[in-house]
Amino acid sequence: MPDAERPSKLPASWIKDSGKLYCLACQRERAAEAVVGGLPSDAPVNEKLKLSSFARIEFELKRDPNLPDSKIAKACRTSMAAVRKGREQLGVPAPKLT
Repeated sequence: MPDAERPSKLPASWIKDSGKLYCLACQRERAAEAVVGGLPSDAPVNEKLKLSSFARIEFELKRDPNLPDSKIAKACRTSMAAVRKGREQLGVPAPKLT
C-alpha cells in the first residue's frame, strides 16, 4: 500500500541477501535447495527428499541449537526422530530441560 508506514528494521528472523529479503521459512528452503541443487539431475527422488529434510534440520540446529526437537520438527515438517538423528550426526547436544 503506497501510504503504509514501513517498519524501520527487519524482524529478527529475516535476512537481506543480494538485495532480497528472506523470511525464516524461505531461509530453510534455500538451505534445502542448495544441497539438492548439488546432486545429479538423475539422483533418486527419495535421496533428494532425505537430503533436503536434513538440510532444513541442519539449518535450524545451526540457527538455534537450544530449540526443542519438537519445535524444529514442526518448523521443518519432519519427525522428532529425524531431528534427534540430525543432532547426533552433527554432534549438537539436545537442550537441557529446565
